[in-house]
Amino acid sequence: MSKNEKVTENKEQKEQTEQKVMTKYDRKVQKRKEEKEKEKKEERISTAIGIVVLVALVCLVASFPIRTYLATHETYVVVNGEAVNKVEFDYQYNLTKNNYITQYGSYLTYFGLDTSKDLSTQMYSDTLTWQDYFEQNAVESLKQNKALMAEAKAAGFTYDTTDEYNTFKETIKTSAAAAGVSDKEYVRSIYGSYATMGRIEEYVKNDMVMNAYYQKLQEDNAPSDDEIQSYYEENKATYDSVDYRLTTIEADLPTEPTELADPVEETAATTDTTATDGTAATDATASDSTDTAYQPSDAEIAKAMEDAKVLADDAEQTVAKDGEAHENEKKSSVNYLISDWLFDDARKAGDTTVITNDNSHCYYAVAFEKRYLDETPSADVRVIIPTEDKTGEEILEEWKNGAATEDSFAELCKKYTQDTSAVENGGLFEQVTKTGMTEELSNWIFDNSRQAGDTVAITVSDSTYVLYYIGQDQPEWKINIKNTLVSDTMSQHMQDITADVTVEDPKGKLNYLKVQAEESAAAETETATAETQEITEEQTAATEETATQAQ
Repeated sequence: MSKNEKVTENKEQKEQTEQKVMTKYDRKVQKRKEEKEKEKKEERISTAIGIVVLVALVCLVASFPIRTYLATHETYVVVNGEAVNKVEFDYQYNLTKNNYITQYGSYLTYFGLDTSKDLSTQMYSDTLTWQDYFEQNAVESLKQNKALMAEAKAAGFTYDTTDEYNTFKETIKTSAAAAGVSDKEYVRSIYGSYATMGRIEEYVKNDMVMNAYYQKLQEDNAPSDDEIQSYYEENKATYDSVDYRLTTIEADLPTEPTELADPVEETAATTDTTATDGTAATDATASDSTDTAYQPSDAEIAKAMEDAKVLADDAEQTVAKDGEAHENEKKSSVNYLISDWLFDDARKAGDTTVITNDNSHCYYAVAFEKRYLDETPSADVRVIIPTEDKTGEEILEEWKNGAATEDSFAELCKKYTQDTSAVENGGLFEQVTKTGMTEELSNWIFDNSRQAGDTVAITVSDSTYVLYYIGQDQPEWKINIKNTLVSDTMSQHMQDITADVTVEDPKGKLNYLKVQAEESAAAETETATAETQEITEEQTAATEETATQAQ
């Protein structure tokens, strides 16, 4: 048999075997075989998936310490030549953000800021998100802090932070307990996801040193009495007060058309509607009159103001006696239309005038009584805001049964006050003014009969205040001028020491810097284009002039 014949025979035998009818047993064996193969396949797949999951978990777990290490060791930004890691940046970022939210809490909705949502998705301006804005402020704070700390070190300034830092730690514990979370959770929620007490300790203590140094600079730059007086002489209108009387005469504007009303313009549409339905136009007019208040014509307003002027002139004759009394008002709080007249240096007691307010369609009859510098002294007090487990009366009783001195009151403040910021100084508030306290507290503090050592417990809107009166201090106008001069001096100082402070963003983390760079480049391009256009126009004009002369 040839080779080809043998191959053909084997092929035929195979085909016959495949065409053989399978018995039940054959099918059972075949099915069992297929199931085993399926089980093996699924086992292989499960093993593979398990390996993938295990690798993913290992990578995830491993990434936590990696990210933490990078956050604590890797340079996030460079400020004033100093490397700032992610932990420090987040610490400053959150301080900036939280202070802003605390300060403008009631206005956040008006600003378009929802703190419950991602700040990177909410626009602060056309080009910056709220996250960009807070990052920018954080960097500015870092610039100031780094520059101030460098200056403090160069000046040999030292400050023992032990007591203040211990108070800080206790405040953290108290706040965490009040929030119902652990100390660790609270620190992370306030200062950033990588923050721990250990990691932020350096930054907290640096802030304490910096603040102490800043306060020293403020004290060193406090103006003298002569400087305060000189500043007052140059800005008397800002700090003086006036007493005056006021009567307001409002114009009686018509609420429906009079003979002076503007003529009504009939439109084609109105005519057509009236032609087809005699009541339609009337109904529409009635509807409009109920939905929209009548707007008087210029002639009607002028007539009403003319009539009101007669009444205002009459009111001027009696305003000194019958007008509403206004006492001790600063220029900033007086209606701008009458403030210049009241604070004119030529003003004298008994002067009267009538001033027009066209926007509000009224007249002011005003009588000047006097202008003066309010010398009412401020006050120094100690204040305890009792915790829930102590009433104001109980605290006062404990104080009276003890030494009953200012020092013992300060010690009770450290024990019982809710105001953690006032614990360190025993609840001391210096140079308190009438405008800086609630009416109830102010009335007690500035009562003419008040004596050093007086105490009281006062409840205002469900909050209790236990007060210890120390005594009088400088008048408000001197305090305000002093604060203004010190603020101006310190602002200039901070500008000077931060003028050359650099910010580097090696990782490209700060989007606001990118936006600033783009805006700067666009501005330069625009300027260059404008200059080129100007040159072109000048050249064109010169060419045309030359051509004209040639003719």
